Amino acid sequence: MITPLLGIAVTAALLTGCSLHDDSAGPLPPTNIATKLPRDTNQAKSSKRAREFRSWVDKHGTNDQQKAATRVQKIIGDWDAKSGNAFISTDINGGPTPVEDPMSTAETIVETFSAIHSQQMRVVVYDVFGEVLTGHTGT
Repeated sequence: MITPLLGIAVTAALLTGCSLHDDSAGPLPPTNIATKLPRDTNQAKSSKRAREFRSWVDKHGTNDQQKAATRVQKIIGDWDAKSGNAFISTDINGGPTPVEDPMSTAETIVETFSAIHSQQMRVVVYDVFGEVLTGHTGT
């Protein structure tokens, strides 16, 4: 008797527009960003961009920004002074040491990258498995 009632409840929730998403797990990523890390067609370039980003943050960033930037492995994408896409691969949820607050670290990376480059660009941070953590889709 419980199984049919559960089916009816789920159907009713879906038909009325209710969400079955568990909000306690954190926010969903923005809907207009790639949920998987795009293919890296130039690994040397993306690794170099990550080194340059980490170096800039080491010289100019706050302690939190410096700590977050150490997680950046590659930066894939194309952008100019006004717009573009940056897909940031990290070792968050992996790597030699665990990240205490993965979302906060990812958000710090997005904010730092967006402050250095254009606010109009799309910046997305991915974990060690290539899954999206968070992003900024421009203003």
